[in-house]
Amino acid sequence: MKRINIFSLVALSFFSCGDDDVSKKDSVKGGVYKQISYEITVPLDLNNDGILSTNLLEENGAVLSPQQITFGSDNTVIPPYPITTCVDDDGNGHLNEFICLVVINYVNPPSYVQTERTVTIDNSIVGLLSEDRDTLRFEETLTRDLLNNAPMGGFDDTMAISTYVRE
Repeated sequence: MKRINIFSLVALSFFSCGDDDVSKKDSVKGGVYKQISYEITVPLDLNNDGILSTNLLEENGAVLSPQQITFGSDNTVIPPYPITTCVDDDGNGHLNEFICLVVINYVNPPSYVQTERTVTIDNSIVGLLSEDRDTLRFEETLTRDLLNNAPMGGFDDTMAISTYVRE
């Protein structure tokens, strides 16, 4: 009887350790996610190589580096910076389009809340975790900014999906 109790205690300890690992993975708390793609619905040629692309990380890798999101254990987060595409008129009717990062210096980092597979940053940026919690996707609007009297047509905001994976 004593052997059965010891065996049961060891087995129970083993299974409860496994549950801790699962619950840690279910939460983004303390995790870091690195951006692997930034897909948009309208192809752009941001690096003027004549090739349009819908993945902005491939199109303009020299300027737009993958971002990362760091989820603190205190429910604060270092989020990705907002991104816009800017249009510059060279004065000869030729428009150059390029990426503008809107860098925000936070006095206090924003907070995040996770409800099952939904992660909400600062009550406004909503992301969805994959079933295995290793991939995080944000659907957002990529704002396109018109500068220097650029023509009004064809520069509407466009939908973007930013994908991050757990490091």
